[in-house]
Amino acid sequence: MGFISGLRGIFKRYIYASIILAFIFIWILILVLRYLYFDLTLQQIIIFLGGCLIVFSIILFFVSFFKPVDGMGKIVVVIALIIAVFVASIFREDIFFPTFILFFIISLSVNIFFTAFFAFKFCIDSATKVDDYLYKKQQSRKVTRIIEFILFGFLNWWFLRATWLFFSNNLDPLEQIISSIFRIIIWVNLILIGFVILRVLITKKFAAYITLFFLLAFFYVLYLIFDFLYGVFFTLESGDPNYILLSFIIDLILFLYIIGIVYDRAEFLRNKLKILKVDTIALFLIIMKLFVQISKLFSKPGLEAYFVFEARWLFAIFMFFTLLIGIYSIFVHKPKKS
Repeated sequence: MGFISGLRGIFKRYIYASIILAFIFIWILILVLRYLYFDLTLQQIIIFLGGCLIVFSIILFFVSFFKPVDGMGKIVVVIALIIAVFVASIFREDIFFPTFILFFIISLSVNIFFTAFFAFKFCIDSATKVDDYLYKKQQSRKVTRIIEFILFGFLNWWFLRATWLFFSNNLDPLEQIISSIFRIIIWVNLILIGFVILRVLITKKFAAYITLFFLLAFFYVLYLIFDFLYGVFFTLESGDPNYILLSFIIDLILFLYIIGIVYDRAEFLRNKLKILKVDTIALFLIIMKLFVQISKLFSKPGLEAYFVFEARWLFAIFMFFTLLIGIYSIFVHKPKKS
């Protein structure tokens, strides 16, 4: 898989490997602090470590415009680390609050956009890979791909119906919101099915993968719904450890997938983006994700509104990509024979 080869390339670079592993370690500490064991000393340690990592990454980010990360000497890295420790040690939320809010808004927006886009990409790539595999079997591909279309279509319908019944019976206050989400999903699915039929009639080509894509996309939307409900209805100190672990694993996989895909497309990005280097893009994404996670340690008024805003835009952008690029993929994708 492409993103795996991209991750291998990243972890061969000690600077990137160190930044990503340090970020994952800080991320785990944040989860421990917010949900399992709250301690002011631990909070200050995490803020200091997170601040060091953010400032260090920002310095490397600006240097990467002029010099590849691999080409940065040890002196540059050491100087960046010293500056990062100094800035993090004098950080005070009341002094840097306007900058903090600005970076939080930018980071949240970038994080939402890239997370939604790459979640869509993961769903569409997984579905087309399964379809390509079935297409290689020349003698049986007509039957297996029809079965693929019907089977995953049935499973998607069953999960939609079962989930809707669960929400309607257990979440009366949110029934209207959930109904709106499900109506949007159904209409988008029907529109894409319409284009699949149109393509069959015009070109005799069958996008059998579309129902598997529907199913994977539905699972991601379901995760967003539970993530939203968890954020609104559960206090930060009394969360369910099992759900916290599941949410962390899903977010971490998406984060690694995004970084891996960016590096897997290094040559393509290098040719298309003359000014920006792949190193610069990767560091930018890491900084945005870092800032979103670290910012959760600071008290923000209207925390419920924050969860609502994030979940709403994640869903909206994800469905936008599903509809727009889904239509494009139906007409453009050609199953690989070998």
